[in-house]
Amino acid sequence: MSYLIYTPETPNERVYELKPGVNTIGRQIDNTIVLLEETVSRHHAQIHVTPNSVTIQDCRSSNHTFVNQVKVDICQLGEGDQVMCGTVPFKFVHNLTTSRFKQIDGKELLGDNFKQIPLPEIPDQLQNLVSQNSRSDSILKFNTDNSQQQPVNKLKILLEVSKQLCSPDEPDQLLHKILNLLFEIMGIDRAAILLVDDKSQQLEAKEVKSREYIHFSQEFYSRRIVNIAYKSGDAIISQDPKGDQRFHDSVSILLDGIQNCMCVPLKNHQETIGVLYVDNLSPLVRYTEEDLDFLTALANQAAAAIHLSRQFHNREQKLKQQVLELQIQIDESKKESEVAEIIEGDFFQNLQQRAEQIRKKNELS
Repeated sequence: MSYLIYTPETPNERVYELKPGVNTIGRQIDNTIVLLEETVSRHHAQIHVTPNSVTIQDCRSSNHTFVNQVKVDICQLGEGDQVMCGTVPFKFVHNLTTSRFKQIDGKELLGDNFKQIPLPEIPDQLQNLVSQNSRSDSILKFNTDNSQQQPVNKLKILLEVSKQLCSPDEPDQLLHKILNLLFEIMGIDRAAILLVDDKSQQLEAKEVKSREYIHFSQEFYSRRIVNIAYKSGDAIISQDPKGDQRFHDSVSILLDGIQNCMCVPLKNHQETIGVLYVDNLSPLVRYTEEDLDFLTALANQAAAAIHLSRQFHNREQKLKQQVLELQIQIDESKKESEVAEIIEGDFFQNLQQRAEQIRKKNELS
């Protein structure tokens, strides 16, 4: 028998038994060995197993196949050879020792109708996915110029944002975190989160942020823009608000020199709870549909996080109030018990009798 060991001598080690005939390696689910790694092609390589030999053949993969650190097109494999598909390491062996079986204990062979797919174990940190500067054709700070890689980076960034927003922060702290993440990911000048106030039922700015070198007033955004986005439930993008007929009477656009802006509603599963607004003051910046799509996706995550944070905070406050009320009831009950104990005690009864005797004596005299 022959075996291919994925990431040997690591906690993520996985053993694949190579069957007679052709075994395929790649990202597509139809492969014999499926690897969801970026450096692995959809159909990366084939391993041919015959009674006399085992050979590996590269399938014109983007990141190539290596045997013992040498790039190969086709190569016969020997005991202990180190194989690399892109950057994914394997070790080829003909036999597995008892200790090797112990290392893979718990990894069950499910059968031909199932595939065990090792996932990348090291999460991408946000700082590794974004660059310091946005691209010339977008305000998104992707840390790659590869157009095929950018959609993957988008999903990874949104996943990382979701992970960072899932902690039960206080509502104010959460809003601050959302804008910090937004500025880290997108090349914008100013941003604001406006939420519907429970009492007034009007949009009110709950958190604002700008670049350090920009001086701005608390209400730098256009009321007209944010109200349209909130009431319609539609995302708004404008590359020239001053020339946009929808906002021709918006004083804030004229006074604040807004060149480009986007505004998207914050929607949870039940209602629209507010809007997320961003803008740029430079006439050189032009927002794209890609920018708006990404901002909308981020706003959906932010809305869900805000909704959950509010629910958590409200339940926490309600629980604290219930505990306080229960404590008051306990204190009142304790006082009543203590008073009853004093009144019913022998000392208090004797004191009452003496007081009654004194009162009668005073009446007679």
